Amino acid sequence: MPRRLFAWIFFIGFALTLAGCGTVAGVTGLGWATGSHSAIDYDDSSWCVPRKLKKVLNRVASRYGEVTVHSTKRWWLENWRKGGARNSYHLNCQAVDFSVRGDPSTIIAFLKSQPEVGGYKYYASGHYHIDTGPRRTW
Repeated sequence: MPRRLFAWIFFIGFALTLAGCGTVAGVTGLGWATGSHSAIDYDDSSWCVPRKLKKVLNRVASRYGEVTVHSTKRWWLENWRKGGARNSYHLNCQAVDFSVRGDPSTIIAFLKSQPEVGGYKYYASGHYHIDTGPRRTW
C-alpha cells in the first residue's frame, strides 16, 4: 500500500509540474482564477499568468485598449530557441510578453508605476515584457 500511494503522489506531482500547475503562479498565485478584461486576447496560455500580472494587464487594457498576450509559459527548449535568459521568469509562469497600441514611453511609464511589476522592457518589435522579479530593466 505505501508503495502504491507513493507512486500515485509522484505521478500526480510530476504531471502537475509538466502542466505548469506545480509552480507558485499555477497554484498559490491563482492566476487561473483571476478574470481577464474583455479587451485582452491570449495567443498563449492564460492560466499561466499570475494574478498580480493579470491585474496589471487589466489596467493596461482599461487605459490603452486591446492587449494581445504573446508569451506566458515557456518550456526550456522554447526559451533557448527564442534567446531567453537562462533563468527567465517565463520558465516559471512569472512573466508576460504582450503588445498594445500607444506611445511606448507612456506605456513604459505606466508599467513602471505599477507596484506588481518587477522587470519591464519594451522591444523594438513592439512587444512589452513584464515579470514578477525584482525591479529592473535591461
